[in-house]
Amino acid sequence: MSWERIPGPGIKICRFLGSKSGGGGYGRIFLASTLLLLPGLSRATPTTPPASPSITIEKTLEESVWLAESDQLDKLEKAAARLVQQDPYSAYGHYLLAELYLKEFKQSPSQLRFLKQASELGQQAIELNPREEYGYIVSAQVLDLMGYTENALSILDGDGKVPVKQSWRLDFMRGQLLTGQVPESTVLKHFERSLKKDASSRNIVIPYVIATMQSHSQGETLIGDLRSWRERYPHHLFDLSLAIALTENQQYQEAHQIYAQLQKKHQNMTEAFINDGIILYTHLNKPKEAQKILATIMNHEGLEPARQTMIKAHLARLNLEHGKKYDEARRLFAEAISSAKNPMEWVAFSHKAYEKNQRLIDFVALLDDLRPALAGTSYLYALQGEVLSERLALHERAIESFSAAILLDPERTEFYNGLGLTYYRMHQLDKALAIFNEASKLDPQDATARYNEACVLAILGRTNEALGSLKAAIGLDPRLQQTARLDKDFTSLRVTEQFQSLTNTVPVTAAGRP
Repeated sequence: MSWERIPGPGIKICRFLGSKSGGGGYGRIFLASTLLLLPGLSRATPTTPPASPSITIEKTLEESVWLAESDQLDKLEKAAARLVQQDPYSAYGHYLLAELYLKEFKQSPSQLRFLKQASELGQQAIELNPREEYGYIVSAQVLDLMGYTENALSILDGDGKVPVKQSWRLDFMRGQLLTGQVPESTVLKHFERSLKKDASSRNIVIPYVIATMQSHSQGETLIGDLRSWRERYPHHLFDLSLAIALTENQQYQEAHQIYAQLQKKHQNMTEAFINDGIILYTHLNKPKEAQKILATIMNHEGLEPARQTMIKAHLARLNLEHGKKYDEARRLFAEAISSAKNPMEWVAFSHKAYEKNQRLIDFVALLDDLRPALAGTSYLYALQGEVLSERLALHERAIESFSAAILLDPERTEFYNGLGLTYYRMHQLDKALAIFNEASKLDPQDATARYNEACVLAILGRTNEALGSLKAAIGLDPRLQQTARLDKDFTSLRVTEQFQSLTNTVPVTAAGRP
């Protein structure tokens, strides 16, 4: 987070990077059953372990293991252990238990005991049934995690003595191991071979197919690839991924049509409802339909907390933008943010909505409402100070907010810069300078604080000191050279050779002409 000072007619504008984020935009989060549109989340990689699906599907224990989220591992470990207890000679049971330990290790790489346990279980699975692929699948992953990918690929062919059953799992694992080692097309060939084999689990393989394509393609190319795979291997994941790709390519109507079909076929597929609701009000100008869909899915039994947060935030925005129900919007935003795992992400989302609708005074009130739930969050106070001073000119209140932010987090120099800019806007230059000086002492590498010092010193007529601070600021951040050329605070310095040298500008006369 930083403060950005933008040159203007005597006004220094400060902004949080967070306040400029595209909260609510379309990013990708990779789920086993969906690619849900969430604000600020990045595109997944093929090696990302899929999370559990929200759609109700008949899953085998194996699918549950592969698609498990971290909070499900304990329960699944007990189920797999029970399988081994019931049949101690089950290579399949040993394989499932080993896969869970591998997941534990990937989440906590310092816990080598998980890797060791997985390795032992994999070896036991091979000894129990050397013709089945289960133990080789585990051993290959262990070797890969240790950095021996070539050995991992070799072990999938067995020990050379007993032929190993060539099941879908082996092709699937080869595709995983080769990801990042060979061209995308080769990886996809292995995944497709896996899908063509008998008893192949599309619920396990297809998420990796989609993630592989997403990591290498976008736009019309990705859309074309998804259409092709969707035609060959019909699956709700391809439908959902295609709808998201179409949305990212601004083909909203077709995306809406796919979501509508998914909602009819899979009434428990909350992702389709949420994404469709967002498209309807943000791009298709159908706020009433959007509100109906989002309000309905809000009451869905078993809805995950993260999705409850998302729905409430979008319902709040709908009430703000289309219903003009400002109290209801504020209540929903407060509930969404208070319950969010990453509350500041949704604070940024609400900030953007209030700014767009020119209701920033309501946003300030929302931040007041959030203080009990987010007690001790310095950024909340600083953001409130920024809005109060920069956008609403309520400087006295802004001073209180910035002072609270500094009290909570006295090492954040950007908060001092915000407070100093507030005094600057009030034309209390001596106080502003004292605050900028404090920020510079706190962090001598803060270019913004040194630049702000230079501005105030120039206005106060302390030319040499101003030039010294400006030189230090540009030395720390050369981009400030261009900013200084346009900054009206340096009007008194433009005729000096030192300023012209520092900013690399054409010499000017005292009359202001080259």
